[in-house]
Amino acid sequence: MQKPSGEFFSTLGYYVYWYADGDDPYYIGKGIGDRCWAHVVDKGFDPEHIHIVGQNLSEEQALALESYLIFKHNPKRNKVLGHHTEKFVMAKLSEVHTEYTNAKYDNFEVLPTWYTENYSYFKGKIRALNLSDTSTFVMSSANQQMYMMWYWYPLGEEPIKVTFEVNLPVGDNMNAVKERLCLWLKKEGFKNISDDGKAQKLAVYVNSIEEVLNLWNNFWS
Repeated sequence: MQKPSGEFFSTLGYYVYWYADGDDPYYIGKGIGDRCWAHVVDKGFDPEHIHIVGQNLSEEQALALESYLIFKHNPKRNKVLGHHTEKFVMAKLSEVHTEYTNAKYDNFEVLPTWYTENYSYFKGKIRALNLSDTSTFVMSSANQQMYMMWYWYPLGEEPIKVTFEVNLPVGDNMNAVKERLCLWLKKEGFKNISDDGKAQKLAVYVNSIEEVLNLWNNFWS
C-alpha cells in the first residue's frame, strides 16, 4: 500500500487507529494528519495492518477512546498506558459499590446524631450496635427477659419498625412474658401489634426516631 495523500488524511480530523494482524491490535494510537503512518517509518509496521477506529473526533474524544482501547486490549507494542486509565474499572456495579462503602466506612464518622446526642440513654444498655453508611442497627441488652431492636436508615425510611423479642423458649413462661409485653405496648398507644417471624417476637411501627428514643426510655423505666 502506498502512503495516502495529505488531502486524504485531512478528512479524518482527530482519529484513533490501531495496527492489527487479525482481531487483536498490537499497537493503538490517536492522531491527526498522517500520524498513523509514522509507525510504518519509525517502527517498521505493515501499513496493511492500519485500521481507523474512529474519525473526526474532538481531541478529548480521541484521547478518551485511545485510553479505553489500550486498557481493554493491552496491545503488546504500546510502551505506556493511555491517559486516565485508572478510570476504567471493568467491574460489576456491586463490586464498585462495595469498594465505595469500604472506603467511606468509619465507625466514628457514621455514628448518627441521635445516638451521640443521647448517649446517656444507651450507655450500659446496648447488646449490639451495627453501623454502616446505609443503616444503623440497635439491639438492647435483656430487660425483664425481653430485647428491643430496630434498624434506622440515614435516608429517612419511616415509619421505623421496632421489634421486641422474648428471651425464652416457646412455652407457658414465654407466652406470659409476651402477653405482658403486648399489654405494655397497648398502654404506650400502639393498636397495631404484629408477630414478627417467630413466636418470641412482636413488632410495632413508630413514626420517627424521636418516638423510638422515647419508647426506648419507657422500655427501661
